[in-house]
Amino acid sequence: MSKYNLLQEKVLVLNKYYQAIQITTVQKAICHLVKGTAKVITTDWTTHSFEEWIKISKFYENGNKMIKSPSVAILVPDAIYLPYYESLPKTEVVFSRQNLLLRDKFRCQYCGKLLKNPKDRTIDHVIPKSRGGKTVWTNVVLCCKKCNLKKGNRTPEEAGLKLLKPPKEPKWHSLILEEFPKHKKETWKVFLNFAGILED
Repeated sequence: MSKYNLLQEKVLVLNKYYQAIQITTVQKAICHLVKGTAKVITTDWTTHSFEEWIKISKFYENGNKMIKSPSVAILVPDAIYLPYYESLPKTEVVFSRQNLLLRDKFRCQYCGKLLKNPKDRTIDHVIPKSRGGKTVWTNVVLCCKKCNLKKGNRTPEEAGLKLLKPPKEPKWHSLILEEFPKHKKETWKVFLNFAGILED
């Protein structure tokens, strides 16, 4: 992996109460570490200053997740901790097509088909708009064209269709986990489970 790609990898950010508040890049995380406004936090809840992390990084010098300069080599952190920052984590997810895709895991919520091609994706109102249905998390699902055509201007029951699960507003933390590789998900779950906010 190139140095540039490593600098763009994602890092979870925790506030002083150990709550996940946002996602940043390795490049920005290192800037916080250098300025002393953040510490690296590992999955055993140990925090490390920039100087301490440089010393720890020496044990991983042959690893492929190292950022090296002529004077220093640093292991890419998975999460950082802001000891002086009190902001609370996001609690509401903005309603958008992309977030809907993430919530529904890119699958038709009637037949379960994985919709890799954007041309196959439609957005369905469970209760049709013409019958008073609103464009809200609890009434909108991802749907393949075939199921959407079958459902038409009817409710799922009227069309002989059944939802895989009731649509609901996703949690911000459940969405951010959808966007990144499995190794990030597993590491971040430790921190997100701490606050009891992760859904299975």
